[in-house]
Amino acid sequence: MVKFRAHFYFLGLMFAYLLVRYLRVSVEMLPDFFRFYLTDLLFVPTMSIFALIAVRVLKRDGTLKIPAHFVFIQVGLVSLFFEWYLPNFSSKAHWYTSDLLDVLMYVIGGFIFLLLQRRV
Repeated sequence: MVKFRAHFYFLGLMFAYLLVRYLRVSVEMLPDFFRFYLTDLLFVPTMSIFALIAVRVLKRDGTLKIPAHFVFIQVGLVSLFFEWYLPNFSSKAHWYTSDLLDVLMYVIGGFIFLLLQRRV
């Protein structure tokens, strides 16, 4: 059971992410945090858990951990891509907005992943 704990966290995070996406479309009076920021908060932990599972499978070592500095390099790259590059240089730039609260959600998500990683 412990061997697959990371998989259960990944499935739980994906379920939460998809549920929020569904609620954003189907519920009109959803609070702003759920409409705009919860998916950003879930993005980094979900992507990091997926990467952790992939590395553990490829290396065949269930004890591997992703170092904190790699997680925050990822947070920086995600922030640059979604909050600077896409709003300024995408052909569909009108779809994307730059928001510092999104960056804060990515950072908090990085900390959430580091806490989750202690358990998997």
